[in-house]
Amino acid sequence: MKKLINLFLGSTLLLSTLANAHDYQGGNLHIDHPWSKQVPPTSKVAAAFFDIQNHGHEADTLIKAESPIAGKTELHAHIHEDGMMKMREVESIDVPAQGTRTLKPGSYHIMFFELKQVPALGDRFPLTLYFAKAGKVDVEVAVEEATFQPKQQNNKHAMDHSGH
Repeated sequence: MKKLINLFLGSTLLLSTLANAHDYQGGNLHIDHPWSKQVPPTSKVAAAFFDIQNHGHEADTLIKAESPIAGKTELHAHIHEDGMMKMREVESIDVPAQGTRTLKPGSYHIMFFELKQVPALGDRFPLTLYFAKAGKVDVEVAVEEATFQPKQQNNKHAMDHSGH
């Protein structure tokens, strides 16, 4: 009986780990844990974040993103301008050879405007990424609580999109 309980607990832990893990491969790129913070049900905007690891010997570039949840999807960065940090659309996001580009609050990220549906906590929604070399990579974005702490970040998800 004890072996059966241990087997059940081990299986449950494994399935739980697999259900929470979501990473994707496209060419030499590995996209790790795409996530979005939970937004109010009346929100017109949302954002996505993730790590892009480039295992190749050539840099690659994220050139476009699309999602059916939004009327418009843009690549964004926070830029220091006139003594203030401002969020701006960028044409592309470089991913260095043998390096990692982290999309996170206060830095590069994907913005969704004119939401057709506001994803709820626990939902996942599709996002298609287009890279210059790796091509098209389809991922699912997990909606997490705003207090979710990804491994590369130690502060709360603070993001001001009030200008949108």
